[in-house]
Amino acid sequence: MAKGLPVVAAIPNFNMGDSLGRLIPQVLAQGYDRVFVLDDASTDHTVDVVSDFGDDVHLVRNPENRGAGANRNQIIDQVEDGAIIHFIDADMDLETAEIPTVARELFERYADRGVGLIGGLVSRKDGSQEPLNYGAVFSVWGTLSGAYVVVDRYRERPRLAATMGRLAAPIAKDWPNILAPPIAAPAYWVHEGNMLVYSTVFRSLGGYDPILRSHEAQDLAIRLEKMGVKRQFDPSISVIHHHIDVRGKNRSKWENKAVVYLIRKHGLVRFLTER
Repeated sequence: MAKGLPVVAAIPNFNMGDSLGRLIPQVLAQGYDRVFVLDDASTDHTVDVVSDFGDDVHLVRNPENRGAGANRNQIIDQVEDGAIIHFIDADMDLETAEIPTVARELFERYADRGVGLIGGLVSRKDGSQEPLNYGAVFSVWGTLSGAYVVVDRYRERPRLAATMGRLAAPIAKDWPNILAPPIAAPAYWVHEGNMLVYSTVFRSLGGYDPILRSHEAQDLAIRLEKMGVKRQFDPSISVIHHHIDVRGKNRSKWENKAVVYLIRKHGLVRFLTER
């Protein structure tokens, strides 16, 4: 039962010292049992920013930059079994009050469904829902069914977007309908920038695959599915994403490498047939 479990905030960070300075006070006001900043060998003023909060925030640092997934894995040795980890990306603002209480309530709500990981709502500064809050299995079909990612490009042309949304609806059932208010739904993978997970589950998997610097959420979901652990999207915990890009020109390279790696890791047949 999740009712009495500690809830820990884990903030992955790389060169986002200014964002941390804005986010950490919001997190501390929420009443988490502990707050961690997981730093991926930042070269900016991150250490100084975190030190200003004294013992209220625990800084855990990679000695070298290893990527978002491996950085998140640093929480494994910091949190005991039987806790809820709330991963919050450093470039977020919190929109929900009393998040630890809401987190416990969510895991209670979905306990009978075998849910061990819950994704919250990630929105843009204008309030619009991001199209990648959750999605389908990493496969040919999953990629083709992600039509709302295309619809999102036409948000500023409402009539065209609505028409495209109606055409997309029959095949995009495993993706969020970005043209409608967000609603709770079972998910294959969720946005790791606002994600709740049982520490026991995360540790049993060994966390994210440290080789991956992209698509790590999809890989985690495939492994959770094999374990029989379900995933859920629920908008009850909401954040605003400021989209500070620290990947730069490496983003496309890492994404392409990840696709090849995941196909090799989980099998070409699975990639071509699973839906």
